[in-house]
Amino acid sequence: MMQSVLTHKMPAWLSCGGPDNDVAISTRVRLARNLAHHRFPLRASLFERTQVFEEVTDVFRATAECGSYSAVSFGLIDKRQQELFVEERLATGELASGDGGHGIIHDESRRISVMVNEEDHLRLQGLDAGLRPRELWAVLDAIDDTVGTRLDFAFDNRKGFLTSCPADAGTGLRVSALMHLPGLVLTRSIEGVLQRASSAGVSTRGFFGGNPPEAGNLFQLSKCAAMGAGEAEFVDDAAGVLKNVVEFERKARERLLAERRRELSDTILGSWGSLREAAFLGVDEFLNLSSALRTGIECNLFDKCTIDGLNRLTLFVLPAHLQTWCRKSLTRDECREARAELVKTYFAQSAKDVT
Repeated sequence: MMQSVLTHKMPAWLSCGGPDNDVAISTRVRLARNLAHHRFPLRASLFERTQVFEEVTDVFRATAECGSYSAVSFGLIDKRQQELFVEERLATGELASGDGGHGIIHDESRRISVMVNEEDHLRLQGLDAGLRPRELWAVLDAIDDTVGTRLDFAFDNRKGFLTSCPADAGTGLRVSALMHLPGLVLTRSIEGVLQRASSAGVSTRGFFGGNPPEAGNLFQLSKCAAMGAGEAEFVDDAAGVLKNVVEFERKARERLLAERRRELSDTILGSWGSLREAAFLGVDEFLNLSSALRTGIECNLFDKCTIDGLNRLTLFVLPAHLQTWCRKSLTRDECREARAELVKTYFAQSAKDVT
C-alpha cells in the first residue's frame, strides 16, 4: 500500500520545483469567463449547464494549440473521486457540491485546468510549484486567446469580461500564491507584513480557505485585478508584492537562525519524534508538526526526510486521499488512527530506502 504513496503522480503544484520554492510552495493564476447567451451557472437549469459543459469540453478537445485535455463530468464520478480533485486543488468544494452539469477539464500534468459551471461558466487556472505568476499568465493568456475565438465570451466594451461576481468583472484575473511563512509567525512579524500586503490589494486566507492563522504556517495570498487594469501590468505588480513577502520571510528566518537556533532545532526534533510516535493524528496536527520539519529542511537544520516526502504526506493525510490509500471508508476517529499509521510507515520506509 505504501508504494501507492511513493509512486503517486503528484500534481504540478506539489512537485517541489520552481523559483523561490523555499517559501512559495505554489502559484495560481486564474481567469473567470462566461459564455454569452447563457445564464450564470447558479441561475441556469441543469439542461443549460449541461449544454455549457459539452460546448466547452468540445472546444478544448478540438483545439490542438491548447494541448491534450481530459474532461471529467462530476455527474459520472462518486463523491470521493470528486473530493480527490478538490484536495489536489483542481476543483473547489463549491464545484463538488454543484447540482449537475459541472466538472473539470485538465491537461496531463494537471498544471492547467478548467472548472466548468462553478461560480462562472469557466474558471481557467494555471497552478504550478514555486513563484511563477508571469510564466503561468503567459500560458493562460495564450489559451484564453485560442479558445476565445471558438467560444462566445460574455464581454462588454465598457466593463470588459462579465462575471457572476461583479468584483471579478473586467479581466476576471486573479493571481495567488501558497506560502510557508514560519519565520514571520515565530518572529511575530506576520501581522505587519500581511497588513502591508493588504494595502497593496492582497487578501490572505489559510491553506483550506479560512481566515488565518490556520495550521502549518501556510498562507494563501491573492490579488484580483480591478476593472480596467492591464493584465500584464497587473501580473507584474502582483509578482512584485508576492516577491516582497518572500524576502521578508527569508529575513525572518535569518533572524531566527541568528538568535534562536537551538530553540528552533529542539522544536524540529520534537516534531519529528511526535510524528513518528503518534497513535492518532488530525490534519491540523500533521500540518503544524510537519511545518517545523519543512522549516528545518529549508534552513539546512534537518535532513531525516525530504520536501517531496512532506508534500506527499500533506496530500495523503487529507480525508479522500487517506481513505483511498486505506481502500475503505473511515470514521473521523478511524481517519486519525490511519493518518498516524500512514505517517509512521512512510517515514520508516523512507529511512529504509536511504540506508
